Amino acid sequence: MTDQGVKQIHAATMRVLAKKGMVFHLPEAVELAKKHGLRTDGETVYFTEKQLMDLIAMAPSRFVLRGSDPGKGVLVGDGQTHHIPGGGPQFFLEENGTLRDAEMRDYVRFTRMFHSAAEIPIMAGLVVQPGDINPDDTVGHVLYHLHTLSDKPFLTPAGDERVTRIVLESTAIANGGWEEMAKDARVLVVANPLSPLRMDHKATYFLMEFARKNQAVNVAPCAMAGSTAPMTLAGAFVQTNAETLAGIALAQMVRPGAKCVYGFLTTASDLKTGSIACGAPEQAVSAVWGGRLARFYRLPSRLGGGGITDSDFTGVQSGYESMMNLLAASQAGSDISFQAAGVLGSFNCMNMEKAACDLEVIGMVKRIERDIVISPETMAEDVIDKVAPHGQYLTEPHTVKHCRREIFVPRVSYRGPMTRRDQLHSERERILREVRRREEAYAAPDLPPSLAKDLLAYLRSEGVDPKIP
Repeated sequence: MTDQGVKQIHAATMRVLAKKGMVFHLPEAVELAKKHGLRTDGETVYFTEKQLMDLIAMAPSRFVLRGSDPGKGVLVGDGQTHHIPGGGPQFFLEENGTLRDAEMRDYVRFTRMFHSAAEIPIMAGLVVQPGDINPDDTVGHVLYHLHTLSDKPFLTPAGDERVTRIVLESTAIANGGWEEMAKDARVLVVANPLSPLRMDHKATYFLMEFARKNQAVNVAPCAMAGSTAPMTLAGAFVQTNAETLAGIALAQMVRPGAKCVYGFLTTASDLKTGSIACGAPEQAVSAVWGGRLARFYRLPSRLGGGGITDSDFTGVQSGYESMMNLLAASQAGSDISFQAAGVLGSFNCMNMEKAACDLEVIGMVKRIERDIVISPETMAEDVIDKVAPHGQYLTEPHTVKHCRREIFVPRVSYRGPMTRRDQLHSERERILREVRRREEAYAAPDLPPSLAKDLLAYLRSEGVDPKIP
């Protein structure tokens, strides 16, 4: 029934793209489609099934995303879920509960924290939107700090022609020049279609430019059932699939073999408020079906919403919604999980305590992913034979040998007896202690001494003088 459902969604998608097409608000994209023999009408591009599937077949099923340290490269499409922290929120929630505009100092704190986190192999280029700088120059400010604080690959903020140029040029400087950039993707960009069935000028432009420069593109509609997509999830999935495949097809027209990630982030609308429902179970259902479709097309995927929640503070709701989304995406086979740590309030806010909790959740999810090893050693028949039925295993050499890897050891979660104390206060103290531990764990990467100087010279030529908090 599942396979049949995937085929039905695929067939409906083909009919939608043949009949309604996809609107690209960039003349260059439409002209390119014409050159590839596709039918166009104004800004709308129509696809037959053969045309679309021939283009999709060009996209690789896996690719390497490298950082300025080649040893920290990530193989996207290798069956593992690679987590990327939150990105883009305008607000920062203080430890005392005060909500304020995010600032550059918050950006630097998060960047250091996530660089030192083993759970995070790919950084977020715009982990928060700093409100204390000129918004037109945001990308230059944040990428200066990202490139000088971390050597991991990253997901970039996107924008117009100037923003795209600054992203690509600064990343080339940090990665040893354009010759090195041409070898492997060094940066991933997210192109969000405007549901239903449109992609605006900016997103179309940077999708094409990143594909042209051999960098990676994640086409990721964020349609909401009932407002920007049909109310029924099956209908919303047809539309999402159409938008994603059309964007990936455009990237292949620009550069056959362009590195693309299939995005499937559909969730529900809260029809009482009109808001996006990030913590809805429909987000998890979307991840499951997105995974099935990505495998059908043999594409690496980004499924669901990472560790997102609708809650406006770190607590019970944020915990269970984040765990649901992170676990569902992992079990659905998501290769990339963006917004995986620190996000509150439906993408609007970042918080250090939420980040610490999410990193622990990611650790739990990765333990579930790892499953068990079955061998004579791990099945331990000789140990059972020695100890059972009247002994215990705590002091056995077999326990000592395997205890550090076999069982996940939490830092935030509590395991132990109830005591006569303020339990809520105790939990908060553990979270804050973990925040401090992770911040203190930061160690600067070994970067070329001239990097900061070269980045400053380039950014100043673009009219950007990076703010140093």
